[in-house]
Amino acid sequence: MDSKALRHTLGSFATGVCVITVPDPDHVNGHVLGMTANSFSSISLDPPLVQWCVDNRAHRYAVYAEAKTFGINILSGRQRELSKRFARYNAHITPEEGLLTAGNTLRLADVAGFLACETYETRTLGDHLAIVGRVTHFENVTDKTGLTFFRGRYGHIGKKT
Repeated sequence: MDSKALRHTLGSFATGVCVITVPDPDHVNGHVLGMTANSFSSISLDPPLVQWCVDNRAHRYAVYAEAKTFGINILSGRQRELSKRFARYNAHITPEEGLLTAGNTLRLADVAGFLACETYETRTLGDHLAIVGRVTHFENVTDKTGLTFFRGRYGHIGKKT
């Protein structure tokens, strides 16, 4: 099977864009790691379960695979540069940057939505690890548009009210 052609076909499915955040085990005082993901989806409302997937070859894979808690930051339409930043290796977020909110140490500012999760289950499937989280807290910000990704390009959807 032509994996490059398959990747292009899968890219024809428009998705939202998230930054998954976890506590940085190498630092203290509120340092956080972030990774861009578009593999996020809901699983169940009762119990409240969501999932995302991380490539087994990803930089800092072990940190995400072993995290007991994580945040799913659903990016707003104005956060394209943030998505690009965390798609690269510059995954560290320091409190001094002002990207994190005071109310939840894994929540990024100005997101369209946020879910705080405890790791519920993990399973290796092919070349990715599927991480299922139980939602412990969530926030929906209704005045933001959502960042989208389709065929290698960013866009946004929704209308600010």
